[in-house]
Amino acid sequence: MNQDLKKSDKPVVSVIVEGYNESRDLGKAINTLEAIKEQDFPVHQVEVILMGSPTQVQEWKERYASGTPFWGLQAVEAEGLTYLQLKNRGAQFASAEILAFTDSDVYPHRTWLSSLVEGIHGGGDVSIGLSLFKSRDGWEWNRATRLAAACITWWWIVGKEIDFSRQLPKPVGFMDHNFGLRAETFRQHQYNSEFGRLCGAPLLARSFLDGGKKLVLQPGQRVTHYFSWWYWLKGLHFRYGYEVYMLRRLDKHYPNQWIARMKIFEPVMTLMWHMALDVPRWFRVSRLLEIHLLRRVLIFPVLLGMSCLAHTAEMLGMYSTMVSPESMRKWAESV
Repeated sequence: MNQDLKKSDKPVVSVIVEGYNESRDLGKAINTLEAIKEQDFPVHQVEVILMGSPTQVQEWKERYASGTPFWGLQAVEAEGLTYLQLKNRGAQFASAEILAFTDSDVYPHRTWLSSLVEGIHGGGDVSIGLSLFKSRDGWEWNRATRLAAACITWWWIVGKEIDFSRQLPKPVGFMDHNFGLRAETFRQHQYNSEFGRLCGAPLLARSFLDGGKKLVLQPGQRVTHYFSWWYWLKGLHFRYGYEVYMLRRLDKHYPNQWIARMKIFEPVMTLMWHMALDVPRWFRVSRLLEIHLLRRVLIFPVLLGMSCLAHTAEMLGMYSTMVSPESMRKWAESV
């Protein structure tokens, strides 16, 4: 579609990009915006809202002073806000009736926005996509180790139950860097930032489900996320040990509450249970990515080894939480 068409009164979708991860040297918001420019969705119908520190905002304003192809771009100073507060705050500046959230270390695939908008226009209140991992210095996501890491870290959001009207699995959650929803839905259900940057997506997903909102999975709504082995093990899975421990106590609907009754063995049982869940999840979700069956089978041993590694990090994070909950909380909120 011609991007030089007359600007409409309102954009179709507002994309909120916060600079939290950029501030931790995990990626650059400008790369995220370059990917949004290349969408197969008409960019003159897209509003972009950048949330960051005064330094980040100054850089963004200088870079985009000569204009962009978007319906509009706002760079908003939000010094001192946490990761989830940046998202809540960014939504307040949105002009569109559909909101899309991503992060400054994330590269949306070309079909990301069109799939997201299709999910909402097709009857969903919340549209949820598949997240992948990219290499540190490039955007390639299809390596065996990257796919296995994505399954272990991100693909828990894809449930076993099938939405027969769409012939797709029903999502049971979402990732903060890859979801969209009706603006009205977000006005009714915002992030709980009581716990800093922690537990946000699971608690918000529970709020959606309790409120009767329809969550839909859009396989074409894909993004790639920053990856390094140290970040994956420590910044994600060691921290997840704290989050899983807390979620079992904050959300009465969190799966497998019986594990909490195992006391000192809770982290070990969590490791075993999560590894067991990774096996069917790999074959369920890799099919949505259209990975050939033979390649799925060949990658499976890699998945098992990496699953053991990641969930061992979670186990250690959970034991650290049991030993020193306050210290672990402060560290986890700062990552």
